[in-house]
Amino acid sequence: MNQPRRDTLLPGDQLASVVSSLYADAEELDWEHQPPAERTRQYARWIRDDRVGGILTRYMTAEAARSWIKDGPMKEFSRARRGAGRYAEFGEATGTSPEDVVRHALGDDWRIGGRVGVKPFHCEAAHSGERAFVVWGPAPNFRHLVWAALRWAVDHSGRAVVVVTDLPERPTPEGEAAWHKKVAERCGLEIAHMRERLSSARRSGAGGVR
Repeated sequence: MNQPRRDTLLPGDQLASVVSSLYADAEELDWEHQPPAERTRQYARWIRDDRVGGILTRYMTAEAARSWIKDGPMKEFSRARRGAGRYAEFGEATGTSPEDVVRHALGDDWRIGGRVGVKPFHCEAAHSGERAFVVWGPAPNFRHLVWAALRWAVDHSGRAVVVVTDLPERPTPEGEAAWHKKVAERCGLEIAHMRERLSSARRSGAGGVR
């Protein structure tokens, strides 16, 4: 059974309750920096949690519910926090917009042209007849950011800029940032690091981590 069909099994209000609870817990847990082993343990906790598994297992098996959590809402969590993706309405979008990223990477005079893409976040921007490609995301996705920038640069003329976004409380360590710069220079790309402004995804009435 594929992901969208699992979504449709749940009444809308129950889907919203489950996803809101997942995202409130994920904020408390600093999910984007949790190691795989801890994420695995948390999936099991959620299945035992009445707010999550207690609802999901009315409509699917516990194994299917775990898969739904992992490959659905939690796979989309990072994008939802930034106002994008299927569960964006539950993510309380960040205060950092694509326009903010472009200004940080290129300067105040550049404007986004066309749509903003995801997986990873990216866009084209223009100024005075010049064109640039900007791709951004967290440090763990650095190789994907570089690959996206290289693919654009092969087929287009213009600047290709990788922006590594840091959570406010977790700047990229100096050594890692220096390595990012070396890789970008070797690939003929520009590189920048940027602190995001993230608003909390927690909603009133959420129960918290169990």
